[in-house]
Amino acid sequence: MINRVARALAAAGVEAPRAEAEQLAAYVLEVPRGRLALADGFTPAQRDRLDELVGRRVTREPLQHLLGSAGFRHLELAVGPGVFVPRPETELLAGWGIERAREHAAPLVVDLCSGSGAIALAVAQEVPSARVVAVERSPAALAWLRRNAADRAAAGDRPVEVVAADVTGPDLLAGLAGRVDVLLCNPPYVPRSVAVPPEVAGHDPDEAVFGGADG
Repeated sequence: MINRVARALAAAGVEAPRAEAEQLAAYVLEVPRGRLALADGFTPAQRDRLDELVGRRVTREPLQHLLGSAGFRHLELAVGPGVFVPRPETELLAGWGIERAREHAAPLVVDLCSGSGAIALAVAQEVPSARVVAVERSPAALAWLRRNAADRAAAGDRPVEVVAADVTGPDLLAGLAGRVDVLLCNPPYVPRSVAVPPEVAGHDPDEAVFGGADG
């Protein structure tokens, strides 16, 4: 089954077909990917479910949308339509921010264009002494941000303060002026003329990807 799925994904142009086939199989079987070799196999219902997910993935619907989550550093974040799927390279920005925040006893950290909350929530988890403020304007993204923030707070992480606002507003967070220790942002920066993968073009919000004519 996994080999068959991998071949279908490869034919559709998916970059890591074998890895994704294993992730989808593990998701359907409800086992960790590392324990697939010990699984009993698929029931007819599970086989149908896997076929349905593969049918959606070959149309280049993001894997994270199919699984309902995306890994980011030590977090598993809920994602789906309306929010940018966090990328592994953004972990470098979060890691830099975490190191800078640790230089302060009780840092105030602000994350602009927060999206799913990946950066803000990573800081809150790894720097428990930090006060973290996450700013997002998109109603759809805000729903995912608030969901992830609530989930992490329930798990015991320090709560992140979610602010619904446009980061270009002149009075944004005026009460925090001069007090912020670390300011982080992964803004839309892709030039409009750049071709992006189907997973991005058809599913990530345009306003989270493209930054005008020159990025």
